[in-house]
Amino acid sequence: MQEQEKEPQTEPEAAGEATINESTVESAAAENEATTSIAAEEETAAAAEGDAGPTMDEVIAALEAELTEVKAAAAAQTDQLQRLAAEFQNSKRRQEKQLGDAIDRAGSHIIQQLLPVIDDFDLAFGNLPAELTDEESGWVDGFRQIQKKLVNILTEQGLTPIRAEGEFDPNLHEAITSEPHDDIESGHIIQTLRAGYEYKGRVLRPAMVRVAS
Repeated sequence: MQEQEKEPQTEPEAAGEATINESTVESAAAENEATTSIAAEEETAAAAEGDAGPTMDEVIAALEAELTEVKAAAAAQTDQLQRLAAEFQNSKRRQEKQLGDAIDRAGSHIIQQLLPVIDDFDLAFGNLPAELTDEESGWVDGFRQIQKKLVNILTEQGLTPIRAEGEFDPNLHEAITSEPHDDIESGHIIQTLRAGYEYKGRVLRPAMVRVAS
């Protein structure tokens, strides 16, 4: 059998094919453009997210760290100020004590120089002639008033007489003699030979005494 010859396509069929091809190309181009647009949007969103700055947790953590540093610095400064204040107070107390000690030493030195004057008064009044002891004259009474005023002035400055009675105390008394005595117990004071004094709680001069053995 003889093959039939193919008939050439007509113009309408060729035009339809061209339209389909153009539509396919346009669809593919549109799809590609949409894909590209989505990718661009994702990149833009990612970039925007990266440029958005730290999160709230990061901000809080940074503020807490900064607050901790500030507290530590404040504590260090407070400690330093407290140390300086303590050193100032200690220095002030030392200076006041040194000044007080210097004044006490000066006062003690002056009083020590006046003690022999008191001793002279005691010695004079202890050895008055009989005619003066029976009926004291005006001048004897005047000297007694002078002695009393001097002792009062020194007492106001911190001078106190040492009690020289009863049991002998080596911290307060100086034994000149030790002798037996019928009426006084051994180790007790018989007589005071020279008065002793304390100045502001410190022994300035021990009392000189006779002690029973």
